[in-house]
Amino acid sequence: MSAPKHTLAGIIPPVPTFFTESGEIDTQTLKKHVNHVISFRLGGILALGSNGEAPLLNKAERVAVIKTVRAALDACGSSIPLLAGTGAQTVRDTAENCAIAADLGASFALILPPFAFPTYMTAAALRKYYETIATASPIPALIYNMPANAAGIDISSQLALQLAEHPNIIGMKDSSGQLVKMMEIISGAEEQFIMLAGSAGFLLPALAIGAKGAIAAAANVIPGYLVRFFEKWQTVMNSTSLDAPAEMILQELRNDQNKILPLNRAVTSRFGPAGLKAALRAVFGYTDSPREPLLRLNDTEYAEILTILQNVEGIK
Repeated sequence: MSAPKHTLAGIIPPVPTFFTESGEIDTQTLKKHVNHVISFRLGGILALGSNGEAPLLNKAERVAVIKTVRAALDACGSSIPLLAGTGAQTVRDTAENCAIAADLGASFALILPPFAFPTYMTAAALRKYYETIATASPIPALIYNMPANAAGIDISSQLALQLAEHPNIIGMKDSSGQLVKMMEIISGAEEQFIMLAGSAGFLLPALAIGAKGAIAAAANVIPGYLVRFFEKWQTVMNSTSLDAPAEMILQELRNDQNKILPLNRAVTSRFGPAGLKAALRAVFGYTDSPREPLLRLNDTEYAEILTILQNVEGIK
């Protein structure tokens, strides 16, 4: 087995794109947030993911976001990889986004499937889409499987394994939570193919079946908690046997996983990007305006976020 060409592991926050009250990109808040999360031992950072509201940004705004995150990483001397969401509705636009991201200093492209015509996104169409883009992309590509944000398009394990054979498709972020599918891909692909959980809600089971880490919205709110979680898991994996200390850590991980479920649900499936921004407003005082047509949480919903946060230890 050849050595992996690329390494990507650990906890990776998909940073939000912050907006001013007038709807412009709030680069100052974005810099502040990046500076905060990279003070933890992250595996990377993602700009322009679903939580970055990427489909709602124009090309100039996408450039501004990547530039801001790259500049913040460089200013802090951080060497963690920068991932950029590059998926668009056409092969041409997605390939262009990959090239732009590479020019701006991104190390990996995370590519959501095109979803404007979901009925016609057959396995053959998706395979050609990804392989064409990966061949053109100057940086390695990761498949982004998130049916909830892609009109129900769900990349099958068979298609993922076919795409994994492409030399420039080096991994996958799976937000579907289908652990059987994830395991089929992990076991069927080459060892160096990188599987990342797309949510902290199933982080422990994903790690248990071979995922290398997670790109998780909750990592913006509780980065330290999730980094410690991942490092505890590494302790278990590095144990020569499941002795008493390792078994104790494993039980801690089960408890830790259960504790974060309400917060994870609130900032993902329950409230989406607006919920994440509300949580960050509560913890850090950031602006919480999403871009329309997304709406800011109302007072009742915000109170629910506050209650959830009160029950999570080690938020900062």
